[in-house]
Amino acid sequence: MRHLTDLDSRENAENFVAYLITIGVSTHVEQESGVPSRWSVWIKEEDKLSLARSELDAFRADPANPKYAQSKARANAILEEQRALQKQREKNLKQIRSTSSTMSSARLNNRAMPPVTLGLIVVCVIFGFLTGFGRANQNDKLGWTIMSNFRFVDFKLFDETGDPAASLKKFEIWRIFTPALLHGNAIHLLVNMLSLASLGRLAERLEGKGKYIAIMLICALGAHLLQGLMPPTILGMKAIGGTPFFVGISGVVMGLFGYLAVKTKIRSDLGIYFPPDSYFMVGFIIVVGLIGAMPFANLAHIGGLLTGAILGYFWNR
Repeated sequence: MRHLTDLDSRENAENFVAYLITIGVSTHVEQESGVPSRWSVWIKEEDKLSLARSELDAFRADPANPKYAQSKARANAILEEQRALQKQREKNLKQIRSTSSTMSSARLNNRAMPPVTLGLIVVCVIFGFLTGFGRANQNDKLGWTIMSNFRFVDFKLFDETGDPAASLKKFEIWRIFTPALLHGNAIHLLVNMLSLASLGRLAERLEGKGKYIAIMLICALGAHLLQGLMPPTILGMKAIGGTPFFVGISGVVMGLFGYLAVKTKIRSDLGIYFPPDSYFMVGFIIVVGLIGAMPFANLAHIGGLLTGAILGYFWNR
């Protein structure tokens, strides 16, 4: 809102402002404190300022022109129409929010585990036991085959080349995503499945199956490429280095948290609130990993979290 001018009488202010309203210029008028005979005229829309200034020059040249006084009736009718439209918009908005809130609550409060999240949990648990939590040997053909084909890079190929991207260069693109299905031990699996059950259930019900799957795949992409392709030591620190031998779905879970945290901040109408301790827990996991207190896939956590947060910001409808 920009100040246009001060007029020396209420009648002049009313006539001029009424005329501006009829030509589509929104205004705000106020009496100057301590100066009863002076009225300030403000223009609400910046792009209408030059037009208002031009009309002000014309008004000052001929304030008695009948068109100004005659504008009052039309201006009042316009204002009444605007007020009626605003009331209708507010009424419609309340109805939409009420319906949306009711539908969201019913959908999100459903206790049954949605199918994609449930299926993912079942697959992770089965693969965990089939691979002996990453300890299957070549005598265990099924477990070894799963491990060999679902890790970020094939064991033998990495031994030959030392290149963490060796399998990807052979167009084995599925390896970007499949390490999320493997876990290093029972505790690792349990913690990740509990986290996935909580955040995945919420995200799947909120977004639907298709979008939920897309979010997880994109988060896996950001998490796993960073973890798998970065050098093993960065700035002299192994804790923030990469490795192609990571396993676990925690990078994707971090991505889901980042997505939901950002989206629900932007979309307060969703009625979803993350308490401060959830942010503290995520921060604690990141810090504990970076200081080397726990053998976490730190780059996967950071990559997933950032990827999810970016998705939540740009994909929040």
